[in-house]
Amino acid sequence: MKPVRIGLVGCGSFGRSHLEAFRGLAGVEVPAVFDTDVDRARQLAAEFGIPRVCASLEELCALAELDAVDVVTSEDAHAKPTLHAFAEGKHVFVEKPMALDPGDCELMIQAAETAGRILMVGHILRFETKYRLLKEAVAAGRLGRIVSMHARRNRPKTLLERYQRTHPALENSIHDVDLMLWYTGQRVRRVRGYQRNATGVRHADVFWGIIEFEKETIGVVETIWLLPQQAGVGLDDAFHLVATRGVGNVRLEPGALTFWTETGFETPDVSYGPLMAGVAGGALREELIYFCECVRNNRQPERITAPEAAYAVEVTRALVESATSGKDISLHS
Repeated sequence: MKPVRIGLVGCGSFGRSHLEAFRGLAGVEVPAVFDTDVDRARQLAAEFGIPRVCASLEELCALAELDAVDVVTSEDAHAKPTLHAFAEGKHVFVEKPMALDPGDCELMIQAAETAGRILMVGHILRFETKYRLLKEAVAAGRLGRIVSMHARRNRPKTLLERYQRTHPALENSIHDVDLMLWYTGQRVRRVRGYQRNATGVRHADVFWGIIEFEKETIGVVETIWLLPQQAGVGLDDAFHLVATRGVGNVRLEPGALTFWTETGFETPDVSYGPLMAGVAGGALREELIYFCECVRNNRQPERITAPEAAYAVEVTRALVESATSGKDISLHS
C-alpha cells in the first residue's frame, strides 16, 4: 500500500502531538516539517527522525512527494498555509478553529473546491468515544427532541499566558458550539455572550454564551480559565443534554484514571490524546486515521465538513461580539 505522505506546518505543542499520533499509524509518513522558528523545527525533526526541515512554507507546500499538509499553527495563522497547500494541489488538515475570520473560512473552502482537494478541520470531539456515543443516541431518536444543552470546558489559570493569543470562546468554547450544531442539526437564531476579566489578561478569563437555535433549543457554553494548577485537575470538561425522552451526560472530570502521589493529585488525559509508549492515541489518533483514509481514497470527509466548521466559527464569533457589545446578536438561518 502506498504510504500517505504528510508535511507538517507548525512545530509547537500541537505539532508534537500530531507527530506522536502519526508515528503510530501504519502507512503514514511525515517526510518534512516547517516552522517560522527554525530551531524549534530542527529540534522536533531530529527527535522524530524527519529528514527534511524546510526553509519556507512555499518550499514545503511545493514538495512533489507530499500528498497532504497538516496545518498546526497558531489560530490566527491557519489561512495562509492552507491556501498555499491548495495552490500546490495538496490535501489539507487544519486544526480548529478553521480560522478566526469567517471571511478566511470562505476563502479556504473556495480554494479547496477549486483545487478539488480535501479540507478537513480538526474538531476532535467528533472522534471522542463518549461524545460520539451521545451523537448516536440522539440520531437514533432514543432521547427524543433536544430541549437544552449545557457544556463546560474549564482550564487552569497557568495556561492563560500561552492561550491568551486567542479569545477563550474561539480557543475552547468552539468545541462545544460545534457539538451543539452537530447534535441538533439546526441553524442558530440568536446568541448572547457574557465575559469577565478577573486577572487583567488580554482577553476574558470567564466566558458564558447562550445560543438560541431555530427550533427553540437552548444551548449554554462555559469556559473559565481560573482553575488552580495545584489541585491537579487539568481539565474540567462536561456536556449535559436534556431531551424530551431522556438525558445524556458526558463527564471528563473527575477522570476515570487518577494518581495520588507525594507531589499531589493527578488526572492524566485518557480521552483526547493519551500518550502510551511515545504514541498518541484516543480521539486524536482516530481523527488523523480518518483524515488519512480520506486522502488515500480521495474522499471528502463526511464526519466533519468544512462548511460545518466555518459555521461554528461564525456562531462563536457572534458570541464574542455579543459579549463585547453587551447586546444580543441575531444570525441569519
